[in-house]
Amino acid sequence: MSEIGASVSSAPARQDPGRPRTFLRRGLTIAFGLVLAATAVLGTTPAPASAAPVPGSVTQCNGIQNVGGEGIECDVTVTNTLDVSTGVSSSTIVVRTCTGAANDAVLCTVLPTSFPTATTVVDQCNGSGNGGGGTVVCRVTVVNNIIGDTTLATATVNQCGDSAGDGGGDPALNCAPVQLTTSATITQCNSSGRGGGTPGRVTCTVAPSTASTALPVSITQCIGSANGGGAFVTCSASLTHNVYPAGTAVPPVGTPTPTPTSGPTTPPATTPPSTTPPATTPPTSSTPTPTPTPTSPVSPLLPVPPGGGTGNGGELAATGTDALPVFLVAGGALLIGGILVAIMLLRRRSDRSDARTAPAQRPTPLG
Repeated sequence: MSEIGASVSSAPARQDPGRPRTFLRRGLTIAFGLVLAATAVLGTTPAPASAAPVPGSVTQCNGIQNVGGEGIECDVTVTNTLDVSTGVSSSTIVVRTCTGAANDAVLCTVLPTSFPTATTVVDQCNGSGNGGGGTVVCRVTVVNNIIGDTTLATATVNQCGDSAGDGGGDPALNCAPVQLTTSATITQCNSSGRGGGTPGRVTCTVAPSTASTALPVSITQCIGSANGGGAFVTCSASLTHNVYPAGTAVPPVGTPTPTPTSGPTTPPATTPPSTTPPATTPPTSSTPTPTPTPTSPVSPLLPVPPGGGTGNGGELAATGTDALPVFLVAGGALLIGGILVAIMLLRRRSDRSDARTAPAQRPTPLG
């Protein structure tokens, strides 16, 4: 009897593809989650709570018109608003700069602007008009609207020190008040008008002014100016406060200035009721400043708040968060996801090619 045997050639056992595919799917899920997390960080990271806005400043009419017979006339009007409870502040500024001949500075520029923070420094008309017969006329008016509690005190003054020397008509000084307080709120007309000349060549006044602890302001003007022979310097400053209860809506910015001048203007307006039309027309026509040609060689206003502009190039514009680590995380997640996708596609292609090339395995009879 012959033995009949059967031999079967078996192909090597193939690995179960389920495990690597599960690993790839998990890897893709993790990479996708990292991308979503990076996107969320980019879009929702808040600004640091300690980043407070920096106050602004106005600087103009310094070191100009120092040739004999030249004159300047410069004005700054600032209206600040501060909410003590929130710390949010803003300001509206109007500057006027006029240059030309002495006593005839008709080339004027008027520039109104608004500012996202309070303007706390005014610096103008220093070291200017030092030629013979020069004239310097400068004014600063600051009104602080404060919402909430604050402490007010009389503003300190330092003016007319070491001024009006070298002889000439007396009295050369016409200053009110005459105070020499160190680190004063208002400093003006020091070391000025020293070239000699007629009486009253240094006329400087500070209107009754107040200072607040919540919004300190510094005014410096007419220092070292009008020192030529026969030169004149006339400067004035005013700093007033309007304090409102917490939660009060601030009045329109266009009408904050009545407080310093409310006393003088009220009687003429109330006494002649019949002459109200003629009385109202002169104030409206008393603004000849915008009419002159606005082509002045002097740059009138540079209200630059340190750090209050567009931000650093390496920071996110809205949040102030450093963008580099976030972009590195997002880029790394995308790279890992791409590698995992490529591996998965290669394994699928390899499995398909193996399935096509593998021969059908059947029993082979022997004998």
